[in-house]
Amino acid sequence: MILNAKKRPLIAVALLLTSLGITTSCIDNSYDLNKDIDMTISAGGEHLAIPVGYTEKITLDKIIEIEEGDDLQLVDGEYHLLKADEMAGTETKVATVTVDPSTNNIDAIKVYDSNQPSSYNTEHTVNDVKSQGKINIKAQKIDQAVIEIGALTAEQPTELVLNFTIDAQEGVSYNTVQIKKMEITFPDFIKFKEGQTGLINNKLTIEGAVIDKRQGYAPTPLKIIGYEFGSRYGEGIAVEGENNEKFININNEFIKVVTTVTVTNISGTGTLNIKPTAILNEMTVNKVFGTIKPDMNVETTNVELTNLPDFLQDDEVKLDITNPVFSFKANNPLQTNIEMDGVMTGYKNGQVTKVVKIGSGNGGNPIILKPSGDNQQTISLTRVATAIEGATNVVVPNLNDIIETIPDYITVDLEPTVKSDDYYNVELGQKYILNSSYDIDVPLNFGSNLKIVYDETIDNFDLDLEDVDIKKAILSINAVNTIPLAMEIKNENVSALDANGNVIKDIDVTVEGTITESKDGKAEVSSTLNINLNETAEGAISKLDGLKLKVTAVPGQATDVQLLSTQWLQLTDMKLKIPNGIKVDLN
Repeated sequence: MILNAKKRPLIAVALLLTSLGITTSCIDNSYDLNKDIDMTISAGGEHLAIPVGYTEKITLDKIIEIEEGDDLQLVDGEYHLLKADEMAGTETKVATVTVDPSTNNIDAIKVYDSNQPSSYNTEHTVNDVKSQGKINIKAQKIDQAVIEIGALTAEQPTELVLNFTIDAQEGVSYNTVQIKKMEITFPDFIKFKEGQTGLINNKLTIEGAVIDKRQGYAPTPLKIIGYEFGSRYGEGIAVEGENNEKFININNEFIKVVTTVTVTNISGTGTLNIKPTAILNEMTVNKVFGTIKPDMNVETTNVELTNLPDFLQDDEVKLDITNPVFSFKANNPLQTNIEMDGVMTGYKNGQVTKVVKIGSGNGGNPIILKPSGDNQQTISLTRVATAIEGATNVVVPNLNDIIETIPDYITVDLEPTVKSDDYYNVELGQKYILNSSYDIDVPLNFGSNLKIVYDETIDNFDLDLEDVDIKKAILSINAVNTIPLAMEIKNENVSALDANGNVIKDIDVTVEGTITESKDGKAEVSSTLNINLNETAEGAISKLDGLKLKVTAVPGQATDVQLLSTQWLQLTDMKLKIPNGIKVDLN
């Protein structure tokens, strides 16, 4: 964290001695200094301290260097980890359905039956003769997504064709057969086009129709626009499966007929009947209303988190973000809710770091996309409940796990499904496209388990100690901090450096104290840090020119405080204390 520190070259030995009141003017000229005289001088002691320097106020925007395109950015002066991109879309469709044609016989309408020769010179009328038949239809190759059908809608109206023929035995002669009145009641599941002559709801009335002896009689075909079986789950026709194919059968739905018919000039022995048939032509279906659960396979999305400052990428870093926000936008082209289940997997150095599962299918809160056509809606996943304008909020308590150790990338596997059995309409053969994008916003305000590790170097001490014998030294630092992070330095994370930046292995280092956090990110807090240096080989400290530090930053008592670019740290009154004094060789 100590960047661009102002260094002050330290006094040379002669100046040091001057500060101690030791000068050559105090030497008696009668002494011969060319003789074997010990010119080693001890000076100082417990209170000897050499000023090293200080820093200006180092604001976070100088410590955390942000470049265009980095995933860490400033938003209104606050640090946010931001990442947004498109996700792989998915499309689904339900295959078209064809209802097979069917010919359905209706029981014969008995008009005349005589075991003895008889004749009616004028008219013979039979009133209210009842008969019935059964409608049977079948639809095959139904899409696997269709679970239950409440209704089928025809692409173009199909036809129901009625035919009436005369079945008269050879011993019977007659002139004409006329339907005085006939009422045909069709099953309720057949939905007729409105406005057809003689048809009210599902009852057809025929009056005054003459049935030709040879060609019979066929009224105008009735237009059918669809079939309707129920309005809610459990009322419709369940789709059956056989040999990996799905189908429906509609069997034994009754047609009821009541007829008053008149025959003229009938005579002879035997029977005369009217034989009706009802033919349902093939229907091409373009819409299904029912329980439909189409497959919606979404390709895996990779979210890369590589453009980050070093202090967030160290393997020892542990983030405890109070409320990270993972948002995604998606449309729902279906006319029913789509639920999202998913798995987010973090990877670092090719290894899995954490796995976070979301959605009701994984034991979490449901993530629901309401029907929206092509319009996208925002779903925000948060660690704690929060109000995000225009978004549907879903709490994922362990959401921080995925970024606790900042991964190199996160794979997102989403599984959109229709879980409800509620009926809705689907246009058959139409592509339903679900497009989505993600938006990650991690504001850097921390919980108590935060651990940030970063490396820093203090160098260019310019001590000029080559001729000075120092066995022990203490680098004393006064730190003034408004950053809401405490900074700890462990003994093993400090290395002494020479002027070339090489580690001096013959110096043992111990650290006393920590840099105290600002609890609100505003108040200035002062603390003292002492770095003790003890040489294990003669002359080691004389090579000292800097320190390499690995600093661990933790929130301490300042939890849930946002990092701001204006927060700062200043190191003042940096001194190299020499508690045992120094020895100077003046030879």
